[in-house]
Amino acid sequence: MLDLTSRSLFVLVVLVAVMSSVAVVWLALRGHTGSARRLVVRRAVPVVLLVLGGQLFAMAALGLKVNDEYLFYTSWSDLTGHVSQKSPIQVGGLVSQGQGTLKVMTVPSHDTGSQHQVLVWLPPQYDLPAYREHRFPVVMFLTGQPSTPQTAFARFQFARTAMQEIDSHRVQPFIGVFPTLMISPPRDTECTNVPGGPKAETWLAKDVPAFTQQRFRVAGPGKAWTTIGWSTGGFCAAKLVASDPATFGSAVSLGGYYRPLQDRSTGSLFGDRKRLALQNSPEWLYLHHGGLRGSRLLLVAGQQDKETWASAARMIRATSGDPAVAHISFPQGGHNYRNYASYLAPALAWSAAGWPAEPQR
Repeated sequence: MLDLTSRSLFVLVVLVAVMSSVAVVWLALRGHTGSARRLVVRRAVPVVLLVLGGQLFAMAALGLKVNDEYLFYTSWSDLTGHVSQKSPIQVGGLVSQGQGTLKVMTVPSHDTGSQHQVLVWLPPQYDLPAYREHRFPVVMFLTGQPSTPQTAFARFQFARTAMQEIDSHRVQPFIGVFPTLMISPPRDTECTNVPGGPKAETWLAKDVPAFTQQRFRVAGPGKAWTTIGWSTGGFCAAKLVASDPATFGSAVSLGGYYRPLQDRSTGSLFGDRKRLALQNSPEWLYLHHGGLRGSRLLLVAGQQDKETWASAARMIRATSGDPAVAHISFPQGGHNYRNYASYLAPALAWSAAGWPAEPQR
């Protein structure tokens, strides 16, 4: 089956819509003989069916185009509401020659015993003899909700952008880590340790970093570790850096918000524990701790982003005057990949400015 977001499916649907229109014209111009009843059966009925079918496929093409821009649904299972926790990460076509390599790792969650997949990007330098003793900085990229590591990797053109920044020497070679965000599908956990439920924050703050350090030549947690997130991932990135500066020295929130959401997709995350809700708010954590306690934060927000601008503007005001917090606000463009992907390059450069010059042993 063709992927929901594939270009092949969009082209096929458009072709069927166009062919339906051509067929209507052909039937209309075709000569006819026989009774009126035969004319209705042979022409009118097919024309009506073709017109209805053409309109249906035209609407489907429009829906696919809109979904491609905003990525409301990333797969057929996502569209039908049957998200599988076992859906494997697919890496085909995500990197071109000279753009590094990808690995898919299965990482256990130490407190629940469950396992989840992580996509790891290694720059070409990782396998060079000159870097054999080098300990690489880490960028942990957190996807939106719902989304997948491979979708975010592709939509942000991560490999191409990272290599452009590395080749231009604006960013030193680093490792990219894309953990699965939805560890209890189809529930949106908001990266929260839910009482009696999944420990989503521990998964991101402890399990994934510990596994990365065990399996790859990376610098120790702290200044050389950055977390970048998009949308819900942006909320998670800000929360992680505000609550755990010992692991993440910096964070970038792309189109993120700064107070946890609760709706039908999340269920009750905090029960009646108001204090727990506050402790999962990046805005409250920042104000409660009197800042970021040595870490750094970059806020990227669109002023026409109706999903997150109000929350971002409030966070910008709350952090005003703090040299550890920077922000980029752009005047036009809504809450979608297209508008935020162009800010990955400056986000990487800003992050790298705080990394140690030589994160080696």
